[in-house]
This record gives sequence, C-alpha cells and structure tokens, in this order.
Amino acid sequence: MRPQEFPANARPGSRPAWPPWTWVLLGILVSAFLCRSTVELWPRTGNRIQTFADATSGGRSTAAADTAGGELHLSLRLDSGAVWPVAGAILFLAPHDKGLDLSAPGDLRVEIGPSNLGNLQMCLVEEIPGFTRDDRWQTARYDCQDLDLVPGTSRYDLPLDRFLTPPWWYSTAGVRSSQLGAETRRGVVRMVLQTGEGTPLGEPREVRIIRMETRSFHWLASGVVLGASLLLGFLHLLWNRRRRKGPATPIPTGPVVFQPVEAVSYADREREAVIRCIAVDFADAELSLEKVSRSTGVPVDRVTTQVKAASGLLFKAYLNRVRGEAARKLLLETDLPVSEVANRVGYGNVPHFNRIFRELFDTTPSALRAQSGIAAPPNPAEEANP
Repeated sequence: MRPQEFPANARPGSRPAWPPWTWVLLGILVSAFLCRSTVELWPRTGNRIQTFADATSGGRSTAAADTAGGELHLSLRLDSGAVWPVAGAILFLAPHDKGLDLSAPGDLRVEIGPSNLGNLQMCLVEEIPGFTRDDRWQTARYDCQDLDLVPGTSRYDLPLDRFLTPPWWYSTAGVRSSQLGAETRRGVVRMVLQTGEGTPLGEPREVRIIRMETRSFHWLASGVVLGASLLLGFLHLLWNRRRRKGPATPIPTGPVVFQPVEAVSYADREREAVIRCIAVDFADAELSLEKVSRSTGVPVDRVTTQVKAASGLLFKAYLNRVRGEAARKLLLETDLPVSEVANRVGYGNVPHFNRIFRELFDTTPSALRAQSGIAAPPNPAEEANP
C-alpha cells in the first residue's frame, strides 16, 4: 500500500485551516441580524383608533376608519368652515408612561394600498417626563413629517431623524426649544395621521395603510461585533502563521486606487442649521444675528447670506415673517389676549407687534379675529394706536 502523503506545512491528523477572514464574514452576518431591530406599529395587538375632524373649529370635515381585513382604511373629506380644515385619525400605540422607544437611528417603513390622497401628514406624539400632562394634549410633543403619496408606489421609508417638532407646537405649548432640547422619540404613545397640504375641499379622499413599522440599526453594538470579529481574525492569522513556521507571506504591492468620496455641501449644512435655529428659537425676544451665530457656529455675515439664500429676505424680515405666522396661528386657534400672543412669539412691545402684524397681513390682530368670528379680549395697544 502506498503511504499517505501530507502537505509540507501540515501534520498527519491535522484539520485543514479555514481562512481568518471567515471571522469577519461571521461578524458581518451577526451584525446584520442581531443589531437590527423592528417595532411594529400597524397592525399591532391592542391598537385603538380614534378619528377626528375640525368640528370644534367650526368646520364640517369628516373622517371614518375601518380596520376590516387587517388594513387601516381612512375615509376623509375636507369641507369649509374652519380656518385650517383637517381630518384624520389617532393611532394609540402604548399606554401612558409606557411609550415606545424609537430613539435609535433608522426608518419608518409604511406600506400603502390603493389610495387617492395626495399628502399624508404623520406625527409621532411623545411624552416628556416632568412636562407632559394628561389634561393638556399640547404638552405631549409632536414630531411630524409629510408623506407625498405617489400613484403606483406602495412602500415608503421615512428617516426617523426627519420627524421634527414644528414651530407652532412650541407656541401652543408655551415653551422654547432650548428648555426641552432636541427630539428624542423615547416615549412615543400615539401616532397622528391627517390630511396634509394641498388636500382639496369637498372631494372624498381615502388612504389604505397595510403595514407600518420602524426599522432601526444599533451602530454601537454593530461596531463592537465587527471589532471583535476583526480581532479574532487577526489572532487566527497569527496562529496560522505560527503553525506553518514558514516565511512570512509577502505583502502584495501594486498601484494605489483612490475611491471617489461624495462631497457634502458645507453651505447646505450651514443653511439648514441657521433656518432650524430661527424656527425653534423665534420666541426669544432677544434673538439676533449674533445669537444665531453663537448657537450654530456660523459667522454673522454667513447667517445673513444663508437666510437670504433660503427665503429671499434679510434676517430681520425673515424673523418677523416666522413670528407673524406663529402669532396668526395663536390668534385663530386660542383666545389668548393679544399681549400674551405678542409675548409668546417674541415681541415684548405690543404696539410694535401690532405694527409688524399690519405690515405682514394688512390687518390688525383684533381685526383678524373679528373676521374669523373669534371673540377675544380687547387689544389696548390698537385702541391707543388706531
């Protein structure tokens, strides 16, 4: 019988060495499966749905919900009567003090069935410990994003970090963004689905939601797994070299290949930071170019440039426009005195507020309320300065 032959770098009875990069492949697979989490929002066991419309604001819009077959079918119709017609539904996701933690980076995946609604506004409602109260819905933070529905498209992925608190919420809640900080999405208890911009009046609209879930990826855990796999692969490589007792494997040489890197516009990041700062801090009566510059790290002259590029207005004119829009919303949706409205949007001087409001909307705060049929306390500053 011919004796068994073995490779020069192997021993009889030893097993073939598997390559060290196998550890890296294993780390990638473990990271892909164990570091990704999914939270199902619809259908979800125990979901409760409540429809709403603008009847409390004098409107005649209607909303109805049907969950037969596991789909969330919303039938919506906007009608006149309210300043901002709206109709939609509230999806209760978790009980009070037991909100869902959606803080990890990721997307909200939405699967839509046959629908004829053009724009759907989606808001995640999160409770803020020490601030949210059961008797005031305004104290639960609204993080909103608009979804433009495209015919023939059934799946949408919305980045969770694009769900931002709109400026009107800060005014309605009577708080500044600097007091609460950025959105966290750590205690989400409800989701609001409602008609978005451009929805026509008097025409029935419907939207069918088949499935909603968040898909998050835990980068820190993934980094730990991949780092451990690289370390194990390196140790495996050293062990194989030691067993072979042969010369070190030469390092291959060759031309260096540079991969193109996508450039991100620094000016775009500056513009986004400046506009966001103004949107959340406009209620600060002392907000100025210098204060925006300190908050964003953008030089003062660049603040003016970025505001002009984004809106076509100078800084002061743009700030007055943002404050004016917030004031108009408060005047039409609340019965706060004009002086309190002025103070909440950043004007400590009521006559000055009246003058700016008239320049923006060609009317006075009290006249706007009178046109809308809203009774409110008189505005002493308007009586003194007709």
